Amino acid sequence: MQCGFALFEAGAVRAKNVTNILLKNFLDALIGMIVYWAVGYAFAFGNTVVPGSDGNYTYHPTNSFIGNNHFFLSGSFYGEFFFNFVFAATATTITSGAIVERSQLSSYLIYSFFLTGFIQPVTVHWTWSTGFLLYPPSWFNLPENVYFRDYAGACSVHGVGGACALIACIFVGPRIGRFDANKKKYHIPGHSTPLTALGGFILIIGFLGMVMGHANNIELSAINMVLGGSASGLTAMFVKYSKPRLIFWERQMWSFLTLVDSTLCGMVALCAGCNIIETYGAFVIGVLAAFVYMGTEKLLHKFLIDDPLGSVATHLGGGLLGTLATPFFMVKKYSGLNGIFYWEGCPADIPSEDCPFYQWAWHIFGCTIMIAWTTFFCIILFGILWKLDLLRVDRDTEIRGIDIKVHGEPAYPEMAYGHGWDNDGEFSLQVMANDPEKNPFGANSETVKKLHGAASMKKDSMTQGGLIQMVLANHTKGL
Repeated sequence: MQCGFALFEAGAVRAKNVTNILLKNFLDALIGMIVYWAVGYAFAFGNTVVPGSDGNYTYHPTNSFIGNNHFFLSGSFYGEFFFNFVFAATATTITSGAIVERSQLSSYLIYSFFLTGFIQPVTVHWTWSTGFLLYPPSWFNLPENVYFRDYAGACSVHGVGGACALIACIFVGPRIGRFDANKKKYHIPGHSTPLTALGGFILIIGFLGMVMGHANNIELSAINMVLGGSASGLTAMFVKYSKPRLIFWERQMWSFLTLVDSTLCGMVALCAGCNIIETYGAFVIGVLAAFVYMGTEKLLHKFLIDDPLGSVATHLGGGLLGTLATPFFMVKKYSGLNGIFYWEGCPADIPSEDCPFYQWAWHIFGCTIMIAWTTFFCIILFGILWKLDLLRVDRDTEIRGIDIKVHGEPAYPEMAYGHGWDNDGEFSLQVMANDPEKNPFGANSETVKKLHGAASMKKDSMTQGGLIQMVLANHTKGL
């Protein structure tokens, strides 16, 4: 997943900021590993077993809300740890991509620690461990087969990451030149569509790994993930193509970036219930995901929120859609409970526990509490960073590019270009001409004689930069 995000984000930004976003993606894995090892896994899955008076074992009461054991991985949970570490790193990557090209590295180091180590692990505990959403307390008086169903983190991972990204975008503000004084939006293109494409393909494979790693109804899960993504991507692309002619009678465009983002949005939506819905349900959710993606993007632009990668629309929009749609499409043979579209009503011979509206209500409650949790802490976190002026780079750095000012390592240095057969090649021949004994043409060759007499080979014609020019300058200086 991290490789896919790195390439996807690198292609979507301008060339002057590629090193910065690649560094952050690399740090996502490194910082995420250390923080999740130290505290993240403990908050997510660190349950404390308490022996009961009847000889049975229960969990500590606090484990209904948060884990409190196995800090620094004190236990042999290596496989579970590594698999879930990837999810924690994903939430941080979603946020860093949303505020790319204008955020400080120092702020990234701070919010990545809290996202990976606390905010996201707690929501995962609620839905995947012994939390109250997976095991509703008895005082909620819910039927036994009603619990929060989020198979691969549509809300607890992607929704949380998307909510954090939204708060970060609001605090950091749009990029310079994205909107004018009249609130008109201007397109700021990324520098490499091929990198974005390659990242998108790798992310698709990563999504399959995320759902198949849970090892439940693997075949159906994989098919539904790809089917939902396909339906979403194609729907958005055709709508993007058709809308100008149908509404404005303008030239249609086949948008590749819309295709990629919407495909990922469809796959995010299917993370919730890909293992418990039929394939046609996945197709419908995928189609709906396309409209959610495009609608969310439109809404963000209306409020002047700049999200270069579409992180909020893809992960928050897709995650909420999939989680709230699952109770409609789930089927009893996979989930033990028929969804709303398959409900047979509540006659005398069907107990009320089979009513799927309980499931939908619990999903609404779960999504609300997770987004509220994330929003609360992110407002505090990014508010402090904004107040301390640690969130955004200065105007000059943003305009010129972060790579050289902050890292001193441009992704595409000018001196690395050239094939040796243009001006650089002529300069290299002049070097050999100044030292006839060492040139491969021979001291009295016609090539050397022509080089000595060539008016175009004057030193004044040299341009700054380039290895050949520096060699020539040093050679001339020593004569």
